[in-house]
Amino acid sequence: MADAEAICEAVSRPHMRLVPLKSVEQQSVLALHRVRQGFVRARTAQANQIRGLLGEVGLVIPRGIWRIASQIPAMLETASNDLPASFTALIERLTEHLKLLDRQVEEIHRQIIAWGRSSSLSQKLQKVPGIGPVTATALVATVGDARSFKNGRQMAAWLGLVPGQQLKWRKTKAVGHQ
Repeated sequence: MADAEAICEAVSRPHMRLVPLKSVEQQSVLALHRVRQGFVRARTAQANQIRGLLGEVGLVIPRGIWRIASQIPAMLETASNDLPASFTALIERLTEHLKLLDRQVEEIHRQIIAWGRSSSLSQKLQKVPGIGPVTATALVATVGDARSFKNGRQMAAWLGLVPGQQLKWRKTKAVGHQ
């Protein structure tokens, strides 16, 4: 019932913005971004699981995913006499899975970068300070033709960006509160 009311409301407003259809290419790039993000989440979860399991036996790895794969071999070698072989094998297996997830993230990241290099719009966006290839490709794939917006403020609102939040942060930083 609520959906029908919302549709009737939308039809009664002639100036209401509709969601533009995305091309197959845009959908493909957005799919790359979603899959990459899923691998990043899985990699973070795997790293946290390894860190947690090692912490339970008194082995602590400093923060940073990149430290896990590099420090585990030496850590397991040092503690091998105190740990059951099954636990050591499990940690090695989890570390290999972490490395696989890392390779997946990197491979998809390279595909996103390559698409960004082939997109003139993405190249233009990357010239804006603070916008790198991942953000630029996501914007191009999400927005499509930015000319459908009257101005940048309208596009920012469509994306869900709220300038008041940034201004509030600046005022807080300027005053010295953190």
